[in-house]
Amino acid sequence: MKAWHWLIGIALVLAAAGAAAFHFRGEIATRLVARAAAQGMGANLPAELGEGLHAVFCGTGSPLPDRTRAGPCLAVIAGGRVFVFDAGEGASETLGLMGIRQGDIETVFLTHLHSDHFDGLAPLALQHWATATATEPLTVAGPVGTARLASGLNEAYAIDSGYRTAHHGPEIMPPTGAGLRAEEFTVPQADGETIVLRDAGGVRILAFRVDHAPTDAVGYRIEYGGRSIVISGDTSRSASLASAARGADLLVHEAISPRLDQIMHETAMALGRDNVGVIFHDILDYHTSPQDAGAIATEANVGALAFTHFLPQTPIPGLAHTFVQDARRTYDGPVYAMRDGDVISLSPSGGLTRSRHGRF
Repeated sequence: MKAWHWLIGIALVLAAAGAAAFHFRGEIATRLVARAAAQGMGANLPAELGEGLHAVFCGTGSPLPDRTRAGPCLAVIAGGRVFVFDAGEGASETLGLMGIRQGDIETVFLTHLHSDHFDGLAPLALQHWATATATEPLTVAGPVGTARLASGLNEAYAIDSGYRTAHHGPEIMPPTGAGLRAEEFTVPQADGETIVLRDAGGVRILAFRVDHAPTDAVGYRIEYGGRSIVISGDTSRSASLASAARGADLLVHEAISPRLDQIMHETAMALGRDNVGVIFHDILDYHTSPQDAGAIATEANVGALAFTHFLPQTPIPGLAHTFVQDARRTYDGPVYAMRDGDVISLSPSGGLTRSRHGRF
């Protein structure tokens, strides 16, 4: 047989083997799906974490595109109960990957009405309804304007909701459970606070004003079992935040790196993208540098500082650590650069642990 006949024969054998291997890989993958489906649907992060107060980082990004970070989102688990603070793009997906059943979410609290803090709210409401056969809408609480936001999203999704009830039936998708129900509160004065939740379960949530002009913006303090978490929301360095965070076990703070922001500003201007350059210049005055966040943590005597809402993006491994280094110039306590999937747990006994959860 000529040499080229041998070559053709070998190629045919390899092709057949490759097809068989491809089929075998497909079978293995299908069987793995069965195992993963059971693990995913059975996941229950609150039960896994147990008693205590837990900060669940379901979105550590900002409006700038970053494949590794969802938009702003922090879930707090207190005595097994789930509350969500802000719901940026991808928040619902990240919560699901981390094992939080979205039908268990009691309330979503918004820090302010910038779109990157609520543009994942509609998918969250859908999962709250669909995965739990909810008979009441998801509650969203926030500053004045939250009702208008909820009404708009409800209208935008009204046709979709009707289709889903018609397809699955009202027993599975009760029409009364679709969408959002708004609760508004007036943003307190700079030296005040508003109790937005206090109940017999021992959970207390307070809202306080922060400086993110021209928006009406708040941060939150969550207390349970003698432990406390404070969430800055978007803000420049704010005396009201330092006051509200006094003695907290954990301060979750947004951060902008002036050094990295300057690089983005200069690059945009050099490329003739003046509008983008102006935006990078303007955002400096209503966000907080890591050094200022560290100074706030020191003034408030908090137990630990955790950074989220990174500006600009941090696509290179280790880049987020520059935020930690800058904060350590002004704060001696533990400082963390958080990632989607991270959890910080505050146990009733006084300990603090950091862990990873979910498929990331």
